[in-house]
Amino acid sequence: RSSELIHSGELTKITRQGKTRQRAFFLFDHQLIFCKKDLLRRDMLYYKGRIDMDHTELIDTEDGKDRDFNITVKNAFKLRDKPSDEVYMFSAKKLEDKQRWLLAFANERKRVQEDEEMGMEISENQKKQAMLNAKKSRQGKLKSLSYSGCPVPPPHQALHPMHQRHVTVPTSVPQQQVFSLAEPKRKPSPFWHSFSRLAPFKK
Repeated sequence: RSSELIHSGELTKITRQGKTRQRAFFLFDHQLIFCKKDLLRRDMLYYKGRIDMDHTELIDTEDGKDRDFNITVKNAFKLRDKPSDEVYMFSAKKLEDKQRWLLAFANERKRVQEDEEMGMEISENQKKQAMLNAKKSRQGKLKSLSYSGCPVPPPHQALHPMHQRHVTVPTSVPQQQVFSLAEPKRKPSPFWHSFSRLAPFKK
């Protein structure tokens, strides 16, 4: 759905209870994704959630005490989810950072509007039809791979003795290797091993 990263950076997410959480935010067209940084490895991120920008209203917040959250804020702005009427508050470290975010949100809406005018947006009916086609295609592949029954394995056949078996060996294999393939090597008997050690002392 999203095709372009418009802006990214760190913001402080503020709850109505006044709790603050530092998060890394990534603004794409249509959605805002926020992640948590690992305490030990700062280069590792954990996905925490997303906000649908198509149904969100941007609210600029003045410095001072906010009436909705009943807390004092600085360099803050809000995002209100229209369907649920839930309000999210974010605060930037500097005024310049806040202004960059406000500009990025405006660019995101402009980008989405341009895509709609160019016919690059996919309607809900087209999305549902694409999902239905993909589901049918998946089911067809699974059906072609499945089978009604498993073939009965052939009954066990006893092997002929070694001297009656016919083994085909390529002519390029030396005779010594052919012999080693036909008969496995046997370990020498301990008796003959001891006898060979005593052989030099025989008169």
